[in-house]
Amino acid sequence: MELAEIDDDIEAFLVESYENLDQIERNIIDLEKASPDGEALIRIYRSLHTLKGNCGFLPFPKLEALAHAGESLLSSVRDAAKQLPDSDRNLVLTPQIINILLQTVDSIRQILSQIKNTRDEGDNDYSALIKTLTELQQTESSSQLAVKTQVQQPSEPVQFLNGELLEVSNLTASESSYIRVNVDLLDQLMNLVGELVLTRNQVSSLSNKFQDTTFAAICQRLNLITADLQEGVMKTRLQPISTIWQKFPRVIRDLAIALGKQVQVEMQGADTELDKSIIETIKDPLTHLVRNCIAHGIESPTERVANGKSSIGRLFLRAFYEGGKVNIEIGDDGRGLDPEQLKERSQQLGLVSAVQAAAMTESEAMNLIFLPSFSTTEQVNHLSGRGVGMDIVKSNIEKLNGSIEIYSQPGQGTSFKIKMPLTLTIIPALIVSSGGDHYGIPQASLQELVRLEGEQALNSIETFYDVPVYRLRGNLVPLVYLNQVLQLPDKISDVETLSLVIVQADKYQFGLVVDTIEDIQDIVVKPLGKQLQALSLFAGATILGDGRVALIIDAIALANQAGVSAKQKQLLASATPENNQEQVSDRQMVLLFEGPQGARMAIPLTIALRLEEISPSAVEKVGNQYVVRSYGEILPLIDLQNIFGDRHQNHLDDQALVTVSDPLPIVIVSPSPQLSVGLVVERILDIVEEPLTIKGIPSRPGILFCTVIQNQITEILDIEAVIEITNPYLLQATK
Repeated sequence: MELAEIDDDIEAFLVESYENLDQIERNIIDLEKASPDGEALIRIYRSLHTLKGNCGFLPFPKLEALAHAGESLLSSVRDAAKQLPDSDRNLVLTPQIINILLQTVDSIRQILSQIKNTRDEGDNDYSALIKTLTELQQTESSSQLAVKTQVQQPSEPVQFLNGELLEVSNLTASESSYIRVNVDLLDQLMNLVGELVLTRNQVSSLSNKFQDTTFAAICQRLNLITADLQEGVMKTRLQPISTIWQKFPRVIRDLAIALGKQVQVEMQGADTELDKSIIETIKDPLTHLVRNCIAHGIESPTERVANGKSSIGRLFLRAFYEGGKVNIEIGDDGRGLDPEQLKERSQQLGLVSAVQAAAMTESEAMNLIFLPSFSTTEQVNHLSGRGVGMDIVKSNIEKLNGSIEIYSQPGQGTSFKIKMPLTLTIIPALIVSSGGDHYGIPQASLQELVRLEGEQALNSIETFYDVPVYRLRGNLVPLVYLNQVLQLPDKISDVETLSLVIVQADKYQFGLVVDTIEDIQDIVVKPLGKQLQALSLFAGATILGDGRVALIIDAIALANQAGVSAKQKQLLASATPENNQEQVSDRQMVLLFEGPQGARMAIPLTIALRLEEISPSAVEKVGNQYVVRSYGEILPLIDLQNIFGDRHQNHLDDQALVTVSDPLPIVIVSPSPQLSVGLVVERILDIVEEPLTIKGIPSRPGILFCTVIQNQITEILDIEAVIEITNPYLLQATK
């Protein structure tokens, strides 16, 4: 049979073989640990046996012979273990066996790559490797196996049939729950969902124009279906970060051996999921950070012992969700970074001047390692010293709307903290206009919106050292006029109204002055064409509901072009102790909102995750609890009218949800990491910073205390008490 006729079989064979090979490599590394996994040996044997068996259906004799030689070596190891007492039944393999097995994995991967590209095994000769495996098989069963430690027996029963190892387990049920889908098909499906979202936005725009009740109901149904489909497709593209991390133990082992170091790796949150496109893009940056931690961070065993540390260095990787983003931390307990040495080295390389270095803060000195051509290694070798890598790491992460920060202490270690969005394809964004054109600002970059009218608009803008600023709750925020940065004509018709978007870019905050602020909506990110890719200010483009194209602003690039960091330094330098007499430690950020019956209420901003407006049609009822689906989670809703107001005017009852079409303003709060709820309020008022020194006794259940904010008595909510009154089970379920 010609290979062209069995192309589909080869594709399926390659997919399964790569999965088996990754599993084999991880299990080999497990066998080398001080406390090895006793089942690892059986899993390696089974995976090689499966690989060899699959080769029997396809014309790949080299691959079959190599897999058979590896399987035979493991069979000898298994037979030698069977002859030992029960207490010493499982073995830790010698470094020689570990190395030859890893070499076998590399050779099999090389053959698979050749098959993938040419549908042929290639001309490489693996007879020497097969001979070595055969010789080890004949000798290791008697003399070269070293018993090091006792390992648990396999948890599942194992039996032998005709000399072959078989695992007794029922895999049929679990295997039938999953199917393999080509990534190109998922990408195509994602593009179609993106087009559906755009069409949904256009239909919603028409619905608002015609004000037809039947049409509005159809649009609400379309909106729900589109949201569910979008969420489902997003989940199909999500992959656990373990798909990257599972390759690190081999990289760490080989690099540690090459550098004469001892490294122990710790992983937490390996099941944290990201979009596949992000996984593929951050794979190389994360690998580079891991290599840097071993090459530059962790000391040699001799140096560590001399400094009072364990001879084994610690490398940790963590991943977790926070604030709608994925946080990734990679760090070590090595020598750390010395800011003064970094300044000195950067001057030697001619990257900064002595004056610039002297004016740098400790944080800025740490960031010197991200400069192109910067390296702390004096001599170039095959591992490091060329000064290429960390600048690419930073730029690749920022291209994905992510950020990276360094935390280091000399002698204690260094950690890199990365924040990444969950997905890049469909994101919530604020639509603004400037100079007659529309632009999108990703919601992840937004802090708050400010609208100044009348005399307030004229008097609130100050100038410090030629820098226009707005005093936001006592803090000076530099202003950036979008039409000036983009060199657009000024088309503001109402000069007495000023619209500010407070944007967080990297570590800096600035106010973006725009003509109008419209609404937050889900947008589909379309890449820019080749002719526009040089415009670093924009992360892409989208199509709005009315068919117009809006460019998506890259907040970090905009801040860099507008010189926000330099303006912030200038403002900080101009600040004097006399101008900052109020102690920040006595002040708190609070979210003000209007509660039932016009009551002024507030909560600490630290527990407020975000503000949203939801359609009544999106509210569902599970048992006696009203819920809404938001950003991939099911969010319980609590109507404050039900606690503090008139129960007959509840927003959340079956009749109100059908008859009322106005969106419901909700405040999403998180009293604990395990629980988030949505508070249905009447109206959002403001975010303020107040000392909260004047306190009064609570006026009713659900209130923590009373205080004076903006010269008006305000009730501070007791969130846990509010949840306890409404549905105490929510709190019990998180304990």
